[in-house]
Amino acid sequence: MKFGQQKTDGMSVGFLSYEYPPNIYGGVGVHVNELTRHLAQSIQQVHVFTSYVEELNGRKVGSVYVHRSSKPLVPASNRSSNAFEKRTSNFNFYFNVPVMMEKYISSEKHDLLHSHGGLSRMAATEAQKTTHLPPVMTTQSAGISRPNLDRLSVVMEQDMVDEMDSSIAVSRSIRGELNQSFGVDGLDGQKVEDVYAQRSSKLLVPASNYSKKDFERIITNINIAGMVEKYISGKKLDLLHSHGGLIQMAATEAQKTTHLPLVMTAHSLEINRLRPDNLSILMEQNVVDRVDRFIAVSESIRKELNQTFGIGYNNITVIPNGVDTAVFKHQNADDIRRKYRLDNRFVVLFVGRDDPQKGVGRLVKAVKKLAEQIPQIMLVMVGQQDTYFDKHILCLPRVSRSELVKLYSLSDVFVLPSVYEPFGIVLLEAMACEAPCIGIRVGGIPDIIDHNRTGLLVEPESDEGISDAIAKLYYNPEKRYRMGKNGRERVISCFDWKEISAKTIEVYQQVLH
Repeated sequence: MKFGQQKTDGMSVGFLSYEYPPNIYGGVGVHVNELTRHLAQSIQQVHVFTSYVEELNGRKVGSVYVHRSSKPLVPASNRSSNAFEKRTSNFNFYFNVPVMMEKYISSEKHDLLHSHGGLSRMAATEAQKTTHLPPVMTTQSAGISRPNLDRLSVVMEQDMVDEMDSSIAVSRSIRGELNQSFGVDGLDGQKVEDVYAQRSSKLLVPASNYSKKDFERIITNINIAGMVEKYISGKKLDLLHSHGGLIQMAATEAQKTTHLPLVMTAHSLEINRLRPDNLSILMEQNVVDRVDRFIAVSESIRKELNQTFGIGYNNITVIPNGVDTAVFKHQNADDIRRKYRLDNRFVVLFVGRDDPQKGVGRLVKAVKKLAEQIPQIMLVMVGQQDTYFDKHILCLPRVSRSELVKLYSLSDVFVLPSVYEPFGIVLLEAMACEAPCIGIRVGGIPDIIDHNRTGLLVEPESDEGISDAIAKLYYNPEKRYRMGKNGRERVISCFDWKEISAKTIEVYQQVLH
């Protein structure tokens, strides 16, 4: 049966996400959790392939099937081991060899690339993409045929085989292995003499610059790609749906081996962040050519996909994040007021991680300035460590979800001062709890805040803008009340998970047709 003949209720979708409860670091984990839960009510099967969690194996969560990666191959205690250093060196080549080659051939002529050894294949594949030189591969052995195969080497070899123009086998047996493993014909076993090799005198980035966390992320991606491949060997998936920069290596490899259609939701583009993660950048750059359809969480991300990767607007569908309005709703919060001594305080709330792109410094500066004219002002910051030691600032590094809902409910105004914000789920949560919101006119924030109706938008780079907006709402309690009510109405009408799920299924149907 062809993809176009599939019925919606018979569809089976595989989600790829590094984040999934209890591992939630930001909006991606929240999105995947809610979307899969709602999709499972409309389509036959939803599978989530995700990262390792101690003492949690693959299991069914509600109607969602969860498949977890095995533990990374090298434990944290082996950080300085030879194995770790060897692997990080190879990842370092993966990052830097394409740049070195592209720079070198701009001034020196080369006719082809010739790679040797399974652990060099990743660098060879990327170098071929950037230089467009015809690749040749010499094979001493096929990693897939070893008794104790190395999944990393196998993935690298598979990638390079797809790109190569010619191969050299050192023996007839290796020629047979290549043909049997990868379907490579016409290989002539031959001895290579007078080999000329040019080496970089120094790595562009030392291997030690790649942390244990980078290594574990790569191994997790490789494990997850293997899990998908293993699963479809006996059962059905109609398409793959990837979420977040940290999983895109798995998405690339799984798509190559399964040949399934791939949908990618862009929650942000790592390369455009203030403090980008190089590994995520590389993964995103490698996956975009394999994506059949993109989903952007905001109009700004749709524009970024077009400008950064040249993706046509007609291949990008904007589907926003959502919020569970049955959970996030206005509640009596007298107990929380007493707990944190917030009685008779004008509460300005911020919720977010410790990241320069969140613009917390400007908010702190604005509140300190306002404290002179509003002595009862109190800035409550959830997710932040207390480094301010100011009587007008309360930092709460972690709170429960039930307590968070009450903090939203009791706040007089919620502020998101981000410099870069692809969407801003916390704005939806605050609005659902009837808190008037202030946000910077960047990224996806204007998609959420209806200026002067559900909150206020402040122009970027305006040092006075945040303090002026807070003061405006402080002196107009009736306006705060109306904005809070309007905000919840907007969330219910525009950011409902059932509607988001239905729009996502429409994208799936377009891809499968």
